Amino acid sequence: MHQERFHYCLPMEAVEWELFGVSNRPSGMAAAFSDPTHLRRRCKVFLQKIKKRVNNVVTTDESLRLLLVKDIDRLDEEFGRLSKKNNNDIDIFASFFLLVAHLLGWAHVDGAFYHTPIYHQTEEQRQKDMQKVAQSKSRPGGLGEFYGGVYRRQRQIIKQLLSEGASHYEVALIMSLTVSNVKALENG
Repeated sequence: MHQERFHYCLPMEAVEWELFGVSNRPSGMAAAFSDPTHLRRRCKVFLQKIKKRVNNVVTTDESLRLLLVKDIDRLDEEFGRLSKKNNNDIDIFASFFLLVAHLLGWAHVDGAFYHTPIYHQTEEQRQKDMQKVAQSKSRPGGLGEFYGGVYRRQRQIIKQLLSEGASHYEVALIMSLTVSNVKALENG
């Protein structure tokens, strides 16, 4: 466990790679996040990219889009206040959890769902995703193991459900996948 508030942080470097690509961001930058100025600057860039994606993706639910943009703006404001002297970490956590809650459909602080987000992959995206997982398995450690582990776990669950007599369609419903994704993971 890290004792210092700002420290070497490989997960933040992974965020860089996730949002901008490993080939576009240098590796070995995890130590840079021990500097609050660098952390603040990069978090603001991350939020700009996320906000742009929200505006491009959330097109049929205007109230959800506005709620998410407000959450991102609140996070941006909190990251702007981040410094060694100003410890607003709990405010950042709260703003982050509100963003996640709103992304998953909660609203109006009553514990009920008011939005049903729909996440899906096109067939082309699924193929690219599966190719990336296959490529990442050849690399030792890091994110490749994480993504490969996710698919291995899904594959285990699919095989177990199918062995218990569930149809491909039933497995797809249970796991919120398409039937073609279930079959691809079963054989992958």
